[in-house]
Amino acid sequence: MRVVRYSKTVLSQGVQIGRITSFGHAWSRTVTSSFAAKTPTSSTVELLGKVYPRDDYSNVTGKILSKVGKNLHNQRYHPLWLIKERIKDHFYKQYIGRFGTPLFSVYDDLSPVVTVEQNFDRLLIPQDHPSRRKGENYYMNHTHMLRAHTSAHQWDLMHSGLDAFLVVGDVYRRDTIDSSHYPIFHQMEGVRLFSNHEVGTIHNA
Repeated sequence: MRVVRYSKTVLSQGVQIGRITSFGHAWSRTVTSSFAAKTPTSSTVELLGKVYPRDDYSNVTGKILSKVGKNLHNQRYHPLWLIKERIKDHFYKQYIGRFGTPLFSVYDDLSPVVTVEQNFDRLLIPQDHPSRRKGENYYMNHTHMLRAHTSAHQWDLMHSGLDAFLVVGDVYRRDTIDSSHYPIFHQMEGVRLFSNHEVGTIHNA
């Protein structure tokens, strides 16, 4: 799990806070096996009640689409659910707000379909970064894709006014299946925003 700290002031001024240049999960692998089955030839992709027109960027397969919505991390007593609950319980107990309520809110049911802007641009990932390649991701079309990381939701949650939250979800990358890689896996990340005063207090502690 990753905990990311940002300065509230820097974010509010729109100053670049850094660029993601690498990720914990390999981006250089090409998916094989049945997950790489031929992309359906229909002119649209329907998923989670929405319809997306196909274009030359569409590469999501029927096998992958069949896995979307299983939400293993929300199935009671599933190992992923147990891990999520233990981490959530830790944050609820260790980080308490001024009114005695948990400081961190939890988001574990956000749609895995995001825009390319959410997945890359809002995280300041350069246009020529290899993580954007079609061979590394599952694209619905040139504007929408299956999220490659839960960080795709950071910008929206921060700009909704949240300053401490956990995000949990299934993520999708075109990986070769081996002992440590699979095209579908799960992430849980935490984000906390600090004011300049709070950052100074931490620095001087």
